[in-house]
Amino acid sequence: MSRPISFPPSSSTVRVRMIDTTARMTVRAESFVEPVQPGHEFLNLSAVAFLIEHEPTGRKMMFDLGVRKDYWNYAAILQKRIGTVISSLRVDKNVSDILVENGVELDSISSVIWSHYHWDHVGNMSLFPPSTEIVVGPGFKSAPQLLPGFPEKLDSPVLVSEFESRQLREIDFSATSLEIGGYGAYDFFDDGSFYLLDTPGHCIGHMCGLARTTSGDDSTFLLLGGDICHFVADIRPNPTYPLPDEIPSEMLDHDPTYFPRPCPCSLFTDHHPQLSSDASLEERQRTPFYKVSTHSASAYIDPPTAQNSVDKLLDFERSSNVLVCLAHDEALLKYLPTFNRDPKSELNDWRNQGWKEKVRWDWLNELPRDGKPGRKLIVEGFWRDRKLWDRSKEKMEEKGETETEKAEAGSL
Repeated sequence: MSRPISFPPSSSTVRVRMIDTTARMTVRAESFVEPVQPGHEFLNLSAVAFLIEHEPTGRKMMFDLGVRKDYWNYAAILQKRIGTVISSLRVDKNVSDILVENGVELDSISSVIWSHYHWDHVGNMSLFPPSTEIVVGPGFKSAPQLLPGFPEKLDSPVLVSEFESRQLREIDFSATSLEIGGYGAYDFFDDGSFYLLDTPGHCIGHMCGLARTTSGDDSTFLLLGGDICHFVADIRPNPTYPLPDEIPSEMLDHDPTYFPRPCPCSLFTDHHPQLSSDASLEERQRTPFYKVSTHSASAYIDPPTAQNSVDKLLDFERSSNVLVCLAHDEALLKYLPTFNRDPKSELNDWRNQGWKEKVRWDWLNELPRDGKPGRKLIVEGFWRDRKLWDRSKEKMEEKGETETEKAEAGSL
């Protein structure tokens, strides 16, 4: 049952612009969703970040930074994940480059908020000046596997260079009794314009952002989801926004061999992965298709807690006052304006623009078609400097060089 969210009143807002971080990747679905359907063994993921401006103070900050362009320079432990769970990857630009190219100097960014410390969200902080602080979630500083960072700590996924000469601020949600939608909340500017939400389960210190985009009694919000979940079918469809009897044709890819016009929802509900064959059509139209992965290789360190966070997210998704923006939702780049294309375009007028409706069903195109993949892979192989890169060959060459060096050292 939906629980109406009581949003704190405020007349203050922030300006929100969305950045296409240029990251494109495919990942093994078993680590992110369950159950995995035949033909949907891989997820296509893009990555967005958000430029947030608090006009009363003139402060600008980033919520996430995507993937650094030279991802091969991430900590050693991450290189094992790239090539296994992550099966292909391309990144053309750093977010810092995109900001500067479009007139935002890096020294104007007062804070970079990491929704969490994973490699596809932290970007390359070393490119920002020391005046830019890093804001992290609870438990980050005390996690023994994180600090001081690689290479001082060989098994750390974060880099020492990210933190050098800059403030590292950890949010303490226990210092306030504020809650929004069942999540612990932190009022970032102390005026109700932007909140951080405590959303545990994916990893230590995971947070979401809640940006007030219009003010007044009927305020609207953007929920910046980070990786609270990785695929929007974890929260769609639902009782408030069920699959319509006929799927709007403009929401479906042009594939006349599979998608009839009109397209009945039974094309999807007949293969609902969460429900048994005796479930009613209404139940199939109103139940999210997936849950977070509990696989042994799950991307969630605590799947039950992560699922609880997603269950609460459903209340935000079902609110007409909230647009949920998951970091890896491809539909955002398809239907919403980006800072890359138009630096002046903002997301604040999302409700009047009808963007919540436009992004709602695009994920259906990713589902398998007759047991075969839906959309093609968003990227194939690993890319370096905008060219296909044979990582395995380079690793073999590095190994050969290492063996040669050992042999030469042994002969001295």
